[in-house]
Amino acid sequence: MKFLMPLLLLLLSLPLQAAEVPNFWIRNLEGERFDTRNLQGRPFVASFFFVACVPCRKEIPELHAFMTKEHPDVPLLFINPIKEDSEADIARFAETLGVPKSYFYRDSFSAVSRKFFSREKIGFPTIIGGQNGQQLFRFPGLPEGALATIRKELK
Repeated sequence: MKFLMPLLLLLLSLPLQAAEVPNFWIRNLEGERFDTRNLQGRPFVASFFFVACVPCRKEIPELHAFMTKEHPDVPLLFINPIKEDSEADIARFAETLGVPKSYFYRDSFSAVSRKFFSREKIGFPTIIGGQNGQQLFRFPGLPEGALATIRKELK
């Protein structure tokens, strides 16, 4: 036991390495292409969801309203990696939530989501912010304090 405490203190004192964010491109439901390589140092926010996700129904409109008001120039992507969810399903979902279809992306082959969840099980919703190839934040949905962190990291 006396050896565990110094080891724990040593681990806590090590600097945290920022997670890398992979480059990717994807088209939204309106056919517009988003490519991280074209951001020129600007941040983006991606939220992974599926149409039957109960927390997503609450958090997508909340995140959209927040980003539209606080960070209108930061790209916001709602990415659906579930092959069973069709473009029509996602379009109806967007309409139901009152969020424009231009924010929704279908990752039908999971090419984008595999880059973010390669070694772990994907959870919905997961919200990730990235800039210059580095992860700014990662949340399992919008827990208390998440919007304040997003506001701080995107300034």
